[in-house]
Amino acid sequence: MYVEGWNVHRVIRPARLANAVVERLLLRILEGEFPPGTDLPPEAALAAEFAVSRTILREALKALEEKRVLRIRHGRGTTVRPKAEWNLLDPLVLSVQLEYESSPELVAELGEVRTALLTLMAELAARRIHPSQREQLAAALERMRAAAEDPGPFHDAALAFTRTLAEAAGNEVARCVIETIDVPYGGQEDNPAKLVETMKLRLLLAEAAHATVAAGPGAPAGSLPVPAPASASTAPGQPVPAPATPPGAQPLRQGQVATVPLNRHGVRTPMQSARV
Repeated sequence: MYVEGWNVHRVIRPARLANAVVERLLLRILEGEFPPGTDLPPEAALAAEFAVSRTILREALKALEEKRVLRIRHGRGTTVRPKAEWNLLDPLVLSVQLEYESSPELVAELGEVRTALLTLMAELAARRIHPSQREQLAAALERMRAAAEDPGPFHDAALAFTRTLAEAAGNEVARCVIETIDVPYGGQEDNPAKLVETMKLRLLLAEAAHATVAAGPGAPAGSLPVPAPASASTAPGQPVPAPATPPGAQPLRQGQVATVPLNRHGVRTPMQSARV
């Protein structure tokens, strides 16, 4: 038991310490203590300030270099890189910026990118979706509706919806980008009222994406599929009819999409138009 605890201390805890140093350093950079183009203090001084070993500090600095936040030049110091060079899709970089910087511009850009990717996936899925995926997509959307005011289950259902849509579209890259953007959301929000509003907007976008898939390939924007008669049966081996579109949901089409923010700060006006 003692050896097991010792191993946990030696293996797991240093990694957690390095992650904590990464977050604290990134926060101080965002706060302007270390502006782009400036050098960080010497390793010995930073290690003493954070009360960690120089090994852990170097691990943290290397992690920030991999995220393109820092440039390490051996023998010449460590420099903060311009924000334009950072890997904004790194989950930690994105989370810290949204949590502490609260940039309205970043919030708007994330919403536009996410909506554009969902639109693309919905267009592709309308042509490629299989009957089983159609059922899974409808089921995930129904779970989102049922959990419209319950953040945890809603987030899980929204994740299932996005993954099913990506599988139907055959585009895993889009899924990875969207899930990375969704990391800061995580079903959490300091302001309950804002969280409920954001969830409503998220559901609205999912409804529109589902309507695009249900409308089928080549359907004009704004058209809705005609539900199959209640008595209609599906012959063996034939595709399952497209599910009925919820009242008010309109298909998403390239060139005119609904921009919905999915983050902790700054909810934009619902259904603003954006060109893709």
